[in-house]
Amino acid sequence: MSLPISPTSLFTSAFASASRLCLISSLPRGAQLAARLIAIMGFVTCTLQSLKADTVYVTSQSTNKLMSFDTAAPSTVATLSSSLFKPSAMAQGPDGNLYIAEWGDGDTVDPRISRYNPATHQLSVVATLDYATQFNPSSLAFRTSAQGSELLIGRLSSGPILKVSGWNGGSAAVSNYTSGLSLDGGLGLAVAADGTLYVSDTVYNYNSSLGYAVASGKIVNFDASGAYIGVVATDGSGQGGLSGPTGLLLSGQMLYSTSVMNGKLFATNLGTESTAQFATTGYPFEVGPIAQLSNGLLLAGSVSGQSNLIYQFSANGSMAGTFFGSDFGTVSGIVAVPEPQTILLSWFGIACMAGWLRGKRTARATHA
Repeated sequence: MSLPISPTSLFTSAFASASRLCLISSLPRGAQLAARLIAIMGFVTCTLQSLKADTVYVTSQSTNKLMSFDTAAPSTVATLSSSLFKPSAMAQGPDGNLYIAEWGDGDTVDPRISRYNPATHQLSVVATLDYATQFNPSSLAFRTSAQGSELLIGRLSSGPILKVSGWNGGSAAVSNYTSGLSLDGGLGLAVAADGTLYVSDTVYNYNSSLGYAVASGKIVNFDASGAYIGVVATDGSGQGGLSGPTGLLLSGQMLYSTSVMNGKLFATNLGTESTAQFATTGYPFEVGPIAQLSNGLLLAGSVSGQSNLIYQFSANGSMAGTFFGSDFGTVSGIVAVPEPQTILLSWFGIACMAGWLRGKRTARATHA
């Protein structure tokens, strides 16, 4: 991915602002200061928009790492932790911390939810899950503050979506949340503003003729109380065929889903209840977790464990590029966090303004 703003485009913006400042000299003297300030602020606004970047956090189930990179310098990938045990999902909490689902090691470490504080770099355990009945946590989402802000957990296993209360202090308690439908799995979760929960109800079954497990399922939803509503999209729906829905992302009225078996993304219009293919990587197992950058680009992480890629897709579904990390491996979670913006002023604008002010002082001294 190229830098958000190139030196050429920065110079062009600055030159345009400087040109406007020079033309302003022909205005009546009383209007010149306001016009010059407007011209400089126009450049500042342009610069702010161009320099917007995100910090992208990535978990890998195959390398057991939590990593991060800046979209302004994506080739530099930092390892934040190598102490995870098969991390399988990640979400940002209302408190700004990262919450990570882990499968554990099958021996001394049970399935659990951990918290990573980006400010202090501390990793701590929030809740430990029952190894016999709550294994394979594979998706995370938070309910809205109006609904209680509980942490929801979907699993690569049959059973209800789980709810964790007390995750942000005190003693965490895990209980069943959804009812009315026996889920085959919960590989993707998304919560709407009204509390409606969308779930990728997907299961893997071993196919002896292919020699590997094949994912299939549907997308369903539940109301804010956890009661089953109905089917949102069926397996095979949409042009290109939704096949093994996994990651889910809500953006306005659109519900985006990743289709693991054919490496595609699908978009479901919740207003019209229609599903269509949105984008494709061209390869199976190249999409799993999904996220969105502040500039609107969608991110989808490869779960193949081969390409080490995170794909970028524009608003029209075209591929906008990729992010590569040698330790991305099987990407299990992606969280994109906008960075604070830095105000930059053009030295062209400052120079012109300073020159104009000096001219004003000289003129006043001459008249005096």
